[in-house]
Amino acid sequence: RSISVVTQTPYIFQMSIRDNLRIAKPDMTDEEMHRAASLACLDEEIEAKPEKYETIVGEGGATLSGGQKQRLAIARSLLKGCSILMLDESTSALDNITQAKIQQAIENIHGQTTIIMVAHRLSTVVGADRIMLVEGGRVLDQGTHQELMERCSSYRELYLMEDDNRS
Repeated sequence: RSISVVTQTPYIFQMSIRDNLRIAKPDMTDEEMHRAASLACLDEEIEAKPEKYETIVGEGGATLSGGQKQRLAIARSLLKGCSILMLDESTSALDNITQAKIQQAIENIHGQTTIIMVAHRLSTVVGADRIMLVEGGRVLDQGTHQELMERCSSYRELYLMEDDNRS
């Protein structure tokens, strides 16, 4: 009850957006639902749909983009009110624009819940309070992005290699 996990491929049920959210909190109010969707940066996209929160999303969320599925899963997690949110490679398969929306969703809840992010893409974690570089099952170093850039050659090499690939 204290932790909620959003995986790389969250499962979305073949029902309405409202009912997908209700799974996390059966007694949610409309205000709570809208707040969770807003924090997850999904509310405007839902409101743009003809049936809004009553939109049926199809098996596995077939009518939603990958980013919308991720943000719906984040909104569902927020409704649970857990003190820890674990994002397991939740942005790895997303384009940069969608990744930015998910990063905004994370920023929206920063300070309200503990967020643990598992990521290979370092651009996902550069703003984290603490980054742990794990290699071979061992923590090589930990600190902020700036601290790791200054003192950890492995982290610096990974970051610069990723930065070169973005250029």
